[in-house]
Amino acid sequence: MEYRFSRQASLASFLPYFLLYGRDPDLPATIRPESSEVVNLDDPDIWVRVCSQRAVLFRRVMPAAFENLAIAQHKDTLRYATIRGGGYRPSIRRFRVGDYVYLQQTAPTTLDVTAGRIILRVREVLPSGVLMLQGRDGVVWKDHVRNCAPCHLPNVDGTMDPSLTIVRAGLRCMLCGSTDQAAHMLVCDRCSRGWHMSCLTPPIDVVPTGRWVCPRCTSEGR
Repeated sequence: MEYRFSRQASLASFLPYFLLYGRDPDLPATIRPESSEVVNLDDPDIWVRVCSQRAVLFRRVMPAAFENLAIAQHKDTLRYATIRGGGYRPSIRRFRVGDYVYLQQTAPTTLDVTAGRIILRVREVLPSGVLMLQGRDGVVWKDHVRNCAPCHLPNVDGTMDPSLTIVRAGLRCMLCGSTDQAAHMLVCDRCSRGWHMSCLTPPIDVVPTGRWVCPRCTSEGR
């Protein structure tokens, strides 16, 4: 900011900010007098003054910053010891049958939310903390309650439309473990697991009509 807001002799006393945006910057009153002077970057006295001012500033703020950092590290150490010692119990939301939830997902950036966009309805709550979830397409799968976030939207449409069935993002093939080629993946109508048609034995070339049950559910008599 100091460089861009300072009038420079090499730019005919213009501000780099002015040449970039076509207007003068709105400066705080505390730094306005300093930025109004023409800065000659070839003057060693200016560099001595700038470095001296920064040295005084760093001597004042660095101890406070490192003291706060030490406090934060100590808190993290205590929290980690509590979690590892078994005394920590995460807060888990309690859902009931009929509640609407989102599934947590890994956010690509810190600016994105971790809750997915698909709204699911709780179909069954198992004693182990696992929820049987059903989407609007009618597909049912399991996920733990800690991976679910409540949906507070009013008037959610709870009607079923099986034609909306798609392979959800990130679904892995049970055989090869890959999430690629979702268009060539079958989803079991019993367990909602994904299976690449080319990974099956024998491979399947055409999407079967009607309901399809995966080899694992078939072997378990389901």
